[in-house]
Amino acid sequence: MASSGSPTRRLRVSCSHGEPAFLALAGELDAGTVLVVVGAVAAALAVSPEPQVIVLDLGGLQFLGAAGVRVLSAVTDRAAARNARLRVVTGGNAVVSRALRLTGAERVLDVYPDRDTALSAGDGREFLRLAARMWHS
Repeated sequence: MASSGSPTRRLRVSCSHGEPAFLALAGELDAGTVLVVVGAVAAALAVSPEPQVIVLDLGGLQFLGAAGVRVLSAVTDRAAARNARLRVVTGGNAVVSRALRLTGAERVLDVYPDRDTALSAGDGREFLRLAARMWHS
């Protein structure tokens, strides 16, 4: 999909730092705009203290290309290397859900249907505590 203008005009990122960090994308996520996402996630990881969770809301996207899906995997790995979890929110966006389903990314990314579900999801430690409690009961 061709589009004129700079990458920042085609993709807007709203940021809220804290725990968890929150990034909301709107516009087009494709080969021409992936560096905007890389920079936003890097900025979220650079704050002190580093967040343990970054919620990336894709509900405002109008287009999600293959390069955009690949960058989601890359920033998930980057966050994991810094001991943070990246949670992807589809926001009921059919374009996003379809792209993640067709590429198989929904099976490997931490995907949630809405912000509330992503924000209330526990971390890996909580899962391990629950599993241990069930194992020993």
